Amino acid sequence: MKKVFLAISSLLVITSFLLTACVQAAEPVEPAAEEAVMEESAEEMMESETGTGEVLKIGQLSMLSGVMALYGQQQVRGFMLGLEYASGGEMDAEGRYIIAGRPIEVITKDTEGDAEKGVALALELIEKDGVEILQGPVSSTVAAALTTVALENKIVLMVDPAASTFITGAYFNPYVFRTSRTNYDDTLVIAKYLVENVGPTFAHIGIDNAFGQGSGDALKYSVEKFGGELIADIYAPFDTTDFTPYIQQAMDSGADNLFLTWSGTGYVTLFQQLSDLGALEEMTVGTGYGDNASFVAVYGAALGQVGLNVYHYTAADTEINDWLTARHLEEYNEPPDLFTAGGMASALALAKALEITGGDASSEALIAALEGLTFEGPKGTYYIRPEDHVCEQPMNILRLVNLDPDLDDDGINEYQFFETVAVTEYDALGVPCTLEGEYASRCGDLPTVPAE
Repeated sequence: MKKVFLAISSLLVITSFLLTACVQAAEPVEPAAEEAVMEESAEEMMESETGTGEVLKIGQLSMLSGVMALYGQQQVRGFMLGLEYASGGEMDAEGRYIIAGRPIEVITKDTEGDAEKGVALALELIEKDGVEILQGPVSSTVAAALTTVALENKIVLMVDPAASTFITGAYFNPYVFRTSRTNYDDTLVIAKYLVENVGPTFAHIGIDNAFGQGSGDALKYSVEKFGGELIADIYAPFDTTDFTPYIQQAMDSGADNLFLTWSGTGYVTLFQQLSDLGALEEMTVGTGYGDNASFVAVYGAALGQVGLNVYHYTAADTEINDWLTARHLEEYNEPPDLFTAGGMASALALAKALEITGGDASSEALIAALEGLTFEGPKGTYYIRPEDHVCEQPMNILRLVNLDPDLDDDGINEYQFFETVAVTEYDALGVPCTLEGEYASRCGDLPTVPAE
């Protein structure tokens, strides 16, 4: 008998200081320099008269080329729309949104999903461009590398959409925050359903990187919490095109359920080969309700099934999501997608923190404002835990009822694929604290992962 095909969200989803003015001996002012000083004084006077302060530069690390470029586009769009919402649309003469009295300039760099390049770009943003905050990236591997940049430069890094638990676990430091969910958000709720309704044993195929390994750790914790067992934990390179040996290993394990942690265009190939090898007949295969654009190609076999989702605009019943949806349709002629809400949430969290600090973007001020911050975003209420900077947030359980992206045939894809089964409360999942080493004691009374 054919097993149920269940979808669970496992998409992506993985040393220098700020420039300061030096004190120098007084020298005669050359005419050109004198003009520059006069222009600067005039600019300062104008800022005073208009009530705006110094421009605040935010360095955004994204992925605008390569296999996850779509996610980077969603991140960038969501972040800018978040600034627009938080500012009430107020802009300075240069068209920059004003938050806490400061015009915000966002400088976006394409990491191409490469950790080494991501670090180099982050340092360039800090040293050359003078950014005061870092935001992003898409890749969890890049995000893990950026945590060191944040620590060594004492600059706040607000992570979204990268999902690896390691970012606020093994690689945590006090300068790293997130509005993205963690791997544990992807596994806890659905693991209970699978153990109770399908069977207790699990195999896992994941990307061999921080995102995939973090998801494997989270899956093990989640299924064991509900009496299950992870009996085969399998990893493949991100550029894999032939998944046959990995799928066969999972099937040979005899597991009831196969959990997938993948992202990018490889998903289509993976699903095709799962079908070709008969895995969809032998096991309950769980994966993610992901982005709208690739949905039909990936999920054609899942009609009628229930699964987990990070964000879908049809599931979030909030005023902010209504605004985001309407504004996104107006600007881009399509509804917001999987990680648009995450980009917006990052902007809203930073904006609220800056309002608290009166526009002070120093790490000391921002850390104090962000720790324990509760704010409203497109999915509902978000809460940044002071202990480990994990962002608790709602997650969706959805039923797939349609595969036609343009149901009304008006030429605009509405992507109304789902009916909503449930939206969890932001604090319902009990995401464990995974801090290690010198930071482990910060976990306090939060749930933790048992030691091996």
